[in-house]
Amino acid sequence: MSNEIRIIIVGGSVITSLIGLFFVIKILMVWKHVNKEILKARVFLNSTFLDKNWICVFMAGAFITVRRMVQLLELLGFPITNTVAILFDLMGLAVIILLVLLAYYWYRLIYSTIR
Repeated sequence: MSNEIRIIIVGGSVITSLIGLFFVIKILMVWKHVNKEILKARVFLNSTFLDKNWICVFMAGAFITVRRMVQLLELLGFPITNTVAILFDLMGLAVIILLVLLAYYWYRLIYSTIR
């Protein structure tokens, strides 16, 4: 049963990362048309945008750190239960979701500067 749960979580991570890839490709396609001065102004004058960005970066970094600590414990020979393995995969999914949210916030901001 735990293997099926892990497959669903990792599958969700792959689907979510493809969504993020879509946002990044869309950003890259219009990047040369973006007025960089307007973009700078919108980034730094919008405190909500900056707050969301820092929260996403901080949380992703925290989840990555916890995942690496769990992986280190596993490599050092500490037994990892199925529950911990599922939590490990959920933290990976959380990192992907946070990075996709970050790409989405930038996508919305960049598209607002070219219209």
